[in-house]
Amino acid sequence: MLDRFTEKLIESAVSSYMPRLQEMSAGRLDELARIKAKVRSEPSEVEEWFDREMAKARDMDINGVLKKIK
Repeated sequence: MLDRFTEKLIESAVSSYMPRLQEMSAGRLDELARIKAKVRSEPSEVEEWFDREMAKARDMDINGVLKKIK
């Protein structure tokens, strides 16, 4: 019973944030495509990008991520 309630609660939350999540996903895909195009032509820029992304992952604030979704 609790599992079903939790499932419904999560489904509700995800459905209300779905448009923003899709927008974030599309933006990320665009960014990755741009970086992929630069792998051979501008390797130092790609390396800097990876360094920034790794720093973001290392310093990730979960509460900040949730606020961005809202």
